[in-house]
Amino acid sequence: MSLDIEHIIVHSLFLDEQGQTRLATREQELATGPAVNQLMGELHHIYNTKAGKVFGYFNEDDSGFRDLVRRVEDQSLNFAAFTHQAAERLLAELNRLDMSEQGVLLFVRYQWLGAHYLLIALLDNKDSVMVTEKLEVSQASYLDLGKMQLAARLDLTELQSRPDSHRYFSFIKGRAGRKVSDFFLNFLSCVEGMDPKAQSQGLLKAVDEFCESRQLSTEEKLESKALVSKYCREQLKEGEELELRELSAELGTDDDLDFYQFVSEEYQLEDKFPVDRSALKGLTKYVGSGGGLTISFDQKLLGERIQYDAATDTLVIRGVPPNLKSQLVK
Repeated sequence: MSLDIEHIIVHSLFLDEQGQTRLATREQELATGPAVNQLMGELHHIYNTKAGKVFGYFNEDDSGFRDLVRRVEDQSLNFAAFTHQAAERLLAELNRLDMSEQGVLLFVRYQWLGAHYLLIALLDNKDSVMVTEKLEVSQASYLDLGKMQLAARLDLTELQSRPDSHRYFSFIKGRAGRKVSDFFLNFLSCVEGMDPKAQSQGLLKAVDEFCESRQLSTEEKLESKALVSKYCREQLKEGEELELRELSAELGTDDDLDFYQFVSEEYQLEDKFPVDRSALKGLTKYVGSGGGLTISFDQKLLGERIQYDAATDTLVIRGVPPNLKSQLVK
């Protein structure tokens, strides 16, 4: 699937001798070519498949970044100038919170699958060594894309067509600690909106209750849940979102009631949302931990190899896995 880069530029955040964050800006946009195209292709794929993204929308009480976006979109501000002002805004937020950050600050406006996006990422520049064509060992620097910690993407098409949406922004929360997330949100004039984890947990509840409403047998329930799990994992693999109508078609209909109609009646699920990978286990497995004990097993084993007695709160496992058995015997 082709990705069309419309504007791209990089700046640099670095620490001075006093450990203060400083900004160095590039005046002209980067020219597209094989290296830039490869960089953006990898970055787009990594961002799409990155787990744990959060969605949001513009904060009505802070119009700073939104005004910059509006001006670059109506072409009253060119892209390079837009990124300069945005980078200065980021620097001011870092200084206000007395935080130190450094790296390559990338701004890119691109088109993919008919939608326009603005991606902003702070990338680590790492030093390494390489062997040249003359078989000499030389120092080299590279962008560590796989460890991207701070990045946000604004869906410009969504913002234009659905300005009341709470999900035209997505961002990676960053390293541990609210402070890191907060400074990036403040820089973007953004507040958190849709929570993919809550949506995924709501989906699991809806699937359970949909199966109950259809009075499915235990085997049929497991088959339906396995189908949902397969669909979700395929979407995750492709970096795509779950679409309720597509999932409903996969599950089929019964007595004129399909899954989409069922969830529309009482569940507050978005028509499209990214699946939280950790929540998927609840579709096909029973998982629990506490008191130094962690247990996970396929739901289909309950009532067969595994029995649970609620009266005595006892779990009986027949056929212990060989690698666990060998540890127990020793």
